[in-house]
Formats: sequence, C-alpha cells, structure tokens
Amino acid sequence: MKKYPFKFLDSYQREDRGIFFGRDEEINALYEMVFQSSVILIYGASGTGKTSLINCGLAGKFQPHDWLALMIRRGNNINKSLEKALIDAGGNSQEAVVGVDWFNEWSDDSEKDKTDLSPICKSINAVYQKSFRPIYLIFDQFEELFILGTIAEQEIFIETVQDILQSKQPVKLIFSIREEYLGHLSRFERGVPQLLRKKIRIEPMNLEKVKQVIIGATEYIDSNISIKSGESDIVAEGIFDKIKGGEKSLTIQLPFLQVFLDKFYLKITNDESRRTEAEFNVSTLNDMGEIGDVLIDFLEGQVTDISNKLKAMYPVLTPEIIWKILSPFSTLEGTKDPIKKQDLYERLPNFDRALIDAVVENFINSRILRYNENNEMFEIAHDALAKPIAEKRSVEETAQLEIKRLIKSQVAVKEEGREYFTEKQLLFIEPYLEKYPISEEEKEWISKSKTHVKNEKLKVINQQYAELSKKRRIKILSAAIVALLLLIATTVYFAIKAREKGIVAEQEKVKAENAKNNTKKLLKLVMQGRGEQYTTQNDSLLVEQLRIEQTYPIDSLIVPKASVSPSNSGSNNRNYMLWIEVPSFRKYEIEQVNYKLCKGFVDRLRVSNEPSSSFSIGYLGFGYCPIVDIDVILKTGDTIQKSFSFEDYFIENPLP
Repeated sequence: MKKYPFKFLDSYQREDRGIFFGRDEEINALYEMVFQSSVILIYGASGTGKTSLINCGLAGKFQPHDWLALMIRRGNNINKSLEKALIDAGGNSQEAVVGVDWFNEWSDDSEKDKTDLSPICKSINAVYQKSFRPIYLIFDQFEELFILGTIAEQEIFIETVQDILQSKQPVKLIFSIREEYLGHLSRFERGVPQLLRKKIRIEPMNLEKVKQVIIGATEYIDSNISIKSGESDIVAEGIFDKIKGGEKSLTIQLPFLQVFLDKFYLKITNDESRRTEAEFNVSTLNDMGEIGDVLIDFLEGQVTDISNKLKAMYPVLTPEIIWKILSPFSTLEGTKDPIKKQDLYERLPNFDRALIDAVVENFINSRILRYNENNEMFEIAHDALAKPIAEKRSVEETAQLEIKRLIKSQVAVKEEGREYFTEKQLLFIEPYLEKYPISEEEKEWISKSKTHVKNEKLKVINQQYAELSKKRRIKILSAAIVALLLLIATTVYFAIKAREKGIVAEQEKVKAENAKNNTKKLLKLVMQGRGEQYTTQNDSLLVEQLRIEQTYPIDSLIVPKASVSPSNSGSNNRNYMLWIEVPSFRKYEIEQVNYKLCKGFVDRLRVSNEPSSSFSIGYLGFGYCPIVDIDVILKTGDTIQKSFSFEDYFIENPLP
C-alpha cells in the first residue's frame, strides 16, 4: 500500500529516512562532527527541522547496532528527565561498574580517569553494558531549560554534564536549541568549554531544497503523491512562491511548507485519511490563490472548526474561549510550554473541565496538540505554532503571565536568598491577584514584601520628622505636608486597613492638623477639576479613585463617549463627535485611536492622535453607524478593542 510522504508538523523519525529530503549537506556535516567531539550543538530558527535532522537524518547514517539515541526534553526538570530516560533504557546506578577501555574515538581532551562514578554515569555504564551500543543523549528544545527552568536546576545540569564528559563513558551529547537563545549558553559554556567547539546552524529552506523535498517525496516509489509529467520544477517553484508571497526573501519556513503541502493534497483529494493517490499539477496549484500567514490561518481555521463542532454540546463555546484554552501551552516568548491536565484546569479555573477536555481532544485529533506519555504532559505539536498562539493573547492575559513568572522566579529561591518584591512590582501584581491562583508560600512572601516596603517608608518618614523637628515652625509645617502626601501615596498602594492605620499613625506622630487640612483641600481641588461628581465624595473615596486610575490596566479605564447636536444651519444634518474618556495622566500610554465607521462613509477609518482632545473625531451629516468599532493603539504596540453603540445613545438621548 502506498504511503503519504508528508509528516505535517510531526518530526521525521529513523523509519522515515526514505522520504526525508533536502538536508543532505547538513546530515553529512553533522555525521562528521559526531566523530570529532563528545558535544555537538545544533541551532537554528524555530521550524527549520532540527529534531528531524537528528532523529531521521543523523540516525539514518548509522546501523542499528551503532546507534542508541535517548531523546530528552526538560519536562518539569531536565535533571529528573535525564535520570528517567536512562532508567527507562535499562540503566541502574546501583549495579556494579565493570572497567572497560573505550575506543579512542570516544576520548575527549577534557576527560580524565575517574574510578568513582556518579549515579548518572553509573546509569550510562549500565545502559551500555545491556546494549553494547554507543549512547547518544539528545537534549531537544534545550531552550526550555532557560525559559522555564530555575537557576538551581541549570547549575545542577551543568555539573552533571561536566561529570559525564570526565567519566570516559561511551556517550555523545547533542544539544538542539533555537538560535535566539544562544546568548543564554554563556554560563553553560564557562562550565563546559567544548559546548561551542562543534556547532552547526540549520538554515531555512531555499528554493533548491524545497525542490528536493517536493520532487523527492513525489518520486519515492511507495509515495501516494505524484506530479504531473513535465511540471515538476514549475509546481515546486510555484509552491515556493506562494508560501513566500510578497516577502523579499530567498527562503521559507519549513512548517509553512509542511502545512501548505498538506492543504494542497486535501484540496485535490478531500481525503482526511490521506490514503487516496493525488497528482500535484499547476492548474490546481493556481486555484489555491495567494497564501498569507500559513500557520495563523491554519490555527484560526482549526479553532473555527472546533467551535462549530462543539457548539451544540457547549452553547457558551466561542473561538475566543478556545484561544484561551490554547494559551497556557505557549510561553510569553512564544515557545512550547508542556503542561499537565490538572495544571491546565488550575490555569482556567472558571472553565468547565468537560469543555476543556473536549477542546484538547479535538486539538489532538487535528495534530495541533500531542500527549507525551513519558512525562504525562500535553504540548503543542510544533514549536512554530507557539508564537502565533502567544500573539493571540489579550493584554490582560499577557500581564497575568508576566505576574506569574515574576512571582514564581522570586519565590523559587530559598527564603534566605530571596529579595523582597519592590514597591513597583507590588503595584504591578496587586490588581491581578484575585485572577491568578497563588500558593500559600507566594501569598506569605507578598505579604512580607508589603510589610517590608511599608516599614522602609515609615523609617524614611521618621527620619525626616526627626530632622524637621529641629527647624523653624514654618519649615516643619511645609515638610509635614510632604510627609503626609507620602503617607497617603503609600496607603494607596496597599490594603485599606494598612492605609488607615498608616495615616492614623502618621497623624499621631506629626501632630500637624493644619498640614492635614491643607492636603485635603488640595486633593479636593484637584479632583473637582474632573467633574462635579467628585465634589461631594469623601476623602477615602477620592483616594480610592486615584488608586484605581493609577494601578488598574488601562483597558479597564477607557470609556468611549459621543455627543450629537443639531447643525447650526438648521438642516437635518447633525454634528457627531466621538472621543474616549481616560484619566489624563494615563493618556501618555496611548499612541492613537482608530475609529472604524460602517459602509456608506467615504473615509471609513478616522484616526486621532491628539491626547489634548481626548483623541476625538467629528463629522457633519445625517447618517450614523449603529456600532462603531474602536481600536486604541498603545505606545507598547498593543491594541485595545472597544465599541460604541449609537443605537443605545439615541435611546438615552433622543433628538427633538
């Protein structure tokens, strides 16, 4: 029976070597390096096929009796994953070690005699004695150690690698890492100097390599795909051009090619089982049209399909909910983040667990997610999918992940070596604490940090008060105002009870009633300028309003507003104005505001970048859009989406 020659987003394995094309140069170079060093580093952009190059290309160069590869991913801890991989392969560190004089080809300059082997090296020795095959420890997606791992975990691993290299065991270490994380290897290289001696960069696919992949796969004797006679080069070049699109580049990303070839096949056969024979040809290729961002288009299509499929069973399900379920599988940097099912539930506490299970199962069926039985984790099928998933996150989701990382990294250190959260960090954390589940240890450290910051503030105030008490009365009065304002600012940042106690304590210390009254008057004067509704509020409500405006995410503070008035000319035309209300001191965070009018307007996109007018626009006419979509573009590059309903406006404000 003929075989489908493409792997979609799965990596190629040793048994696929007959259909693995386009990497002959890299395979030969890597094969030579294996005999030149005990450590090889493979790096390249996400999606260049590093894993396939090792598991299929390099593995295919060896006979089975010369190749014992142990693929190791970090999982929850790279040191535990290495230990488990060796045990699963038959390694037992308790077994006696028999002295063996290994072949010279396994020697390395850094090696030295070592009679007392560590448990890891004993395990390696035991694996070899059971198989009598050279061992290749392959650390795939090595960047996960630096993205997800702790400093302590990294240091233990460096020591383990040093130990392995000095032990004279028949083992090679191959590290595969995304090239943007090469800088993270500096400390690793100091401990393992030979890390960068033998390295190879895997380049993206150029036209010649794409031709080798397509023509080679379709000419393979057992392939169920062929190319129409005389059209091989034209089809291959056409596929390359469609994936490249308008980009001025001589290469394309391998995942784009994999997804495109699969879509091309399905367009011809419509056979999800991929058993039907298909003939690639120019005519069908031209019908596919231009291809944009292949991966995001593919993901959005899958999300829509799953939403439609499960809608009857889960009426609340929307594409936005599905994206939120996918989000935990991608790190902030847009790399894979393996996760256990229970951890996924905890990351999505307000979601129906049956709904989560159904969505995850459908993503597995569509080959977007996969389940790793070795560590009982779910993960994205290919690292190239992680980045578009990360890019779909809202500003709030991204902030929550930043907070999670900040808290985890701080508390991961032993308490005697920890640093307290700074005042700025606590301000960043506080608005999200109710949305992000944290452990008791993390809660305790946040509480200790608040107490520490508060005590430091009080020390400063006490010192200032002691100095000011020696000076003239008028200077004491002025300084007391400053001290009181500082105390009010401190109480804004932390819990209301702590704030009230702090104010009372300061009032008892400074005994400056006149200063306190002046401060209240100043606060009311500032707030009065914002509207009459603030003139009747008490001091605590005004302080709380200021705290909200200072600390809350800006998307929760933006409110679209509009006004409509008759034209001065007496016609049926009206003056329409649209703007956004946002605290004045937060306007600096906004780059511009785009107002998207509906069909019927010549200029449907109206742009304002003037904060002094609250980013307003206006026009004269008799027509209006029922709903106006508004994009608030922040200076960080993020976009907040809002809308304004003129239908609701005219219900509340009917014109005469």
